[in-house]
Amino acid sequence: MKGRGKKVFGKFEMDEGSMQLRREGSIVPVKGQCLDLLVLLLDRPGQLITREEIRHTLWSDSNVDFDHSLDVLTNRLRVALGDSSKSPRYIQTVPKKGYRFVEHVRIETSSYEDSARAGWGRTFGRYAAVAILAAFAAILFAHLRY
Repeated sequence: MKGRGKKVFGKFEMDEGSMQLRREGSIVPVKGQCLDLLVLLLDRPGQLITREEIRHTLWSDSNVDFDHSLDVLTNRLRVALGDSSKSPRYIQTVPKKGYRFVEHVRIETSSYEDSARAGWGRTFGRYAAVAILAAFAAILFAHLRY
């Protein structure tokens, strides 16, 4: 999965870089395919993620009883989030179709990513300034020479 900083929703934050789910700063003991399913849902909040897409992403090379496995996985994830299928706050079931993450998700980039982006911008700016000065000097030299 992609490491793009933290995705924050409700009292939770999902750090895709470390593949850790936290609730109010404490690690929530979720692992493996539960985390993969959460990341998949968080990548497209508000959109339907079909059962077929989940099957392809999480069980592409497996011959498991997919329907039962997905139901168990979704229930585990709901328990970890304190969610309910009857009145969902996070994961909504769309019967026979798939699931939708219904809570607002905000992406927070890490300070490392921010500083790396800023550092790249400063470096690019320096090179651009040197290139402009070199071009100006070449034009001035050519003008004075000829």
